Amino acid sequence: MHPTPLDIGHVAPLDDPTLSAARTIVEEIVWATATTVSDIGTPRSRLVHPVWSWQEMSVTGYVTSRPTPLRVAHIAAQPKMACFYWSPTHNTVAIDASARWVPDDELLDVWHEIASTPSPVGFDPHTIWPDGPTSPDYAVLRLDAHRIMVRAGIDKLPTWRSPVPT
Repeated sequence: MHPTPLDIGHVAPLDDPTLSAARTIVEEIVWATATTVSDIGTPRSRLVHPVWSWQEMSVTGYVTSRPTPLRVAHIAAQPKMACFYWSPTHNTVAIDASARWVPDDELLDVWHEIASTPSPVGFDPHTIWPDGPTSPDYAVLRLDAHRIMVRAGIDKLPTWRSPVPT
């Protein structure tokens, strides 16, 4: 399998044990609780289905989203998102990331990459936007991870930090 142009759903083996464990847990759980913060510090959490690209030097996620006034305001005020994954076996992954809206001219590419990533990691966005990627309420947040913390049961793995400033 060749990596996609955006490397969404990237499946190359990872040498970093924290990233490898994080990817395994995230791809098993799929859904994350995501939190953004307003300009006055008020947090808002929601359930999201990020699709991640896992590489040794960078971890990038894409979250399809409706650009609601609240979400747009939060990202404008504080362009960050925290994603938290939890399993009943108490495996957890916490990802802190910078967040930005994907430009309109890249939305079609992201749509196709998410749709072509095998389920359950990827999904068909038509189920949410039946009119396709030109739907007026279709948007995507790009997440660039800068810190990833993993607990596999009671074992805490070393925290991964991006070597690239975000």
